[in-house]
Amino acid sequence: MQGRDVRGFNYDGSWGTSGLDLWQHHDHGRMAVEVARGKEYFPGWNVARWWLSHEAFQRDPERFLANFDAGLGLFAEHDILVVPVLFNRWRDAVCDFGGVPLDHIVPDLSSWSLGEDLFRDARAGDGAAEVQVLFRRYLDAVVGDHTRDERIHSWDLCNEPLMGPYVEDPSSNIRSAELRWLTWCYEVCKDIGAQQPLTIGNYPNTTAIRLTEPMSDIISFHPYFMWNGSGNQPHTKTEEGFEAFLDECVAIARDAGKDLVGNETVWGARDDAKHVDVMRYTLGQLVARDIGFTVHALHHSLVADLHRDEYGPVGRPEWLHFIEADGSLRAGHEAFNEFAPPR
Repeated sequence: MQGRDVRGFNYDGSWGTSGLDLWQHHDHGRMAVEVARGKEYFPGWNVARWWLSHEAFQRDPERFLANFDAGLGLFAEHDILVVPVLFNRWRDAVCDFGGVPLDHIVPDLSSWSLGEDLFRDARAGDGAAEVQVLFRRYLDAVVGDHTRDERIHSWDLCNEPLMGPYVEDPSSNIRSAELRWLTWCYEVCKDIGAQQPLTIGNYPNTTAIRLTEPMSDIISFHPYFMWNGSGNQPHTKTEEGFEAFLDECVAIARDAGKDLVGNETVWGARDDAKHVDVMRYTLGQLVARDIGFTVHALHHSLVADLHRDEYGPVGRPEWLHFIEADGSLRAGHEAFNEFAPPR
């Protein structure tokens, strides 16, 4: 499948508030219902970006792997390919999802990492830092068991890394360490023998996209038109700025000779009609440029930005979900099918 043909959704189950919570209390029955709802409402849905939790794997590897494989089978029943998100670096003050903290990947940020030579090579043998051993064990098990699995579209190594002002500072030891870790993740997955493409889900920042291009077989980014404002991403506030950003991303992918996918997109809104307007504008701009997409996100969930106010904290993105907690479709959201007709 070429990047421009991707039409889908991100998926987090409805029952948890974080990645660890979702996977420690994984509910396959509810997942089956929610995925089936999505396919019924959106029959052209062909790719799901499914968020994993390395923290849950670390606590119960056998159970995690069984649930992961069962989920792949569930998506396959509906002819939906999967992009598993292996790690997460987006941290949210309102309702944190969890993921990899900087002191796990940047040397000398905590007492346990003092003097550690972190993520210099793909090996995790004697003398390797403990965090490197743990991450390698996770990748060996999750990617290693599915290196030729045709149910997997690609592996998203990390969601939204480099999300800080240090991304623009070439002298930053945080930037260099995070890039070293991402390179290590890429090299480990290749060493394991992954046959599927590898990618990195970048927030809307062209510096981050350019920095992660070398360890991305597919360039993935998050084209959010943030109609209600974003202080650290001003180019997303206006249609003119957003469209210029898209054009620059298209040029980056063209110069690299790689596919481009918006694997997280469509900013939220409490008002259903406003959300539909944002969807129509955003997806229209992507389709006009032959950019495939997985909208964030399919279903109501207790995780950040995917629920109404009565279900928990709501931040600036407001409500991004398409399907409500009771299984009904938000008003007007069948408009997604205008951009993803069944094939």
